Formats: sequence, structure tokens, C-alpha cells
Amino acid sequence: MILEKYEKQPWERADYDTTFQDWLNGGDVIDAVTATVECLTDPADTTLVVDKIEFTADRVKLWVEGGTAGQRYKITARVTTQFDRRDEYELVFKIKDA
Repeated sequence: MILEKYEKQPWERADYDTTFQDWLNGGDVIDAVTATVECLTDPADTTLVVDKIEFTADRVKLWVEGGTAGQRYKITARVTTQFDRRDEYELVFKIKDA
């Protein structure tokens, strides 16, 4: 499921937060998060990176940088909770230079 779409410039580095408060219940908390990046317009392009993943009990923060102007990327994040609930979401980035 594509959660959000963003535009960024290649030099920018920013954090993107997602909250899971409504999804979690019964005292469950986020236990692990992974993220992968795919360039939708050029599969060989690996210039957009998630360089840091942070999470709390109910929130995920992905730090994203790089990318090539004119390209589109999809970040797929997978969340696992201590009770083994699993969720997957995507963020799509369009890179533009000025």
C-alpha cells in the first residue's frame, strides 16, 4: 500500500515519520523495522538510500537522502511487533532538481 508520495531534491536529507498507534492494540509494540529501496524508472539506480531507521513503541522514522533528478523511487518498509503482527507500507519519492 502506498502510504505517501513526496518530492525531494538530490542533496536533501530528511526524516519521514509514520505512526502505528491506531494499528497497535493490547499493549503490542514495534519490535523491528526494515526498509528497501527500488528505483521505479531505472532499476540499476541505487542513489536514493535509507541511511537510518529509528522506531519507538508506535512510530517509525526513516532518514532518506540522495536520488537522481528525474527518477522515481519506492521505499518499502516492513514492521514487526513483539506479538508478531506484521505491516508493510510504501513511500514514493520523485526527485527533482530545482
